[in-house]
Amino acid sequence: MKKLIFALLATAAATAVSAPVQAADFKACQITDTGGVDDKGFNQTAWKGVQDAQSMGVEGKLLESKAETDYVPNINSFVAEKCDIIITVGFLLGDATKAAAEANPDVKFSIVDFAYDPVLPNVLGQVYATDEAAFLAGYLSAGVSKTGIVGTFGGINIP
Repeated sequence: MKKLIFALLATAAATAVSAPVQAADFKACQITDTGGVDDKGFNQTAWKGVQDAQSMGVEGKLLESKAETDYVPNINSFVAEKCDIIITVGFLLGDATKAAAEANPDVKFSIVDFAYDPVLPNVLGQVYATDEAAFLAGYLSAGVSKTGIVGTFGGINIP
C-alpha cells in the first residue's frame, strides 16, 4: 500500500475516491522552494497532488521556504516528524535533499525537477523533458505567426 501511495504522490496524479477516509497511516511532507506554494508551477501542482492524496487517507504537511537558508531546517523538521516521504520541490533544494538523504538512509525522499547521478537509493528524482515540449510549441508558434516573431519566457534567471 505504501508503495502505491508513494508512486501516486511522486507523479502528483492521485485521484479522489468516494469511500470514507480512514485515519492516516502514511504521512507525505512537502517542502517548497522560495517560489512558495502559490507559484502556479511545480510547488503548487505538487501540493495539489498531496492534497488529493488526502482523500485516500494520506496525511499531508507543508513547509514553505521563504529563503534558501530554510531548506535544511525544513527538511530536518520533517525527518524528525518521521514523514513516510519528504517531497522537495525544485532543483534549488538539490544539495540539501542529497545531504539529508545520505544522512537518513531509511527516509524516503522525492525531489521535483532534479535527479542524482549516481542515483541515491532512497530518493526518487523527477525530471521532465520540457525542452522537447517547448521545441514543439516553438515550432508550432513559428508556423502560425503572422508577424514572424515568436517569444518565450522561462523560470529563474541562471547565469
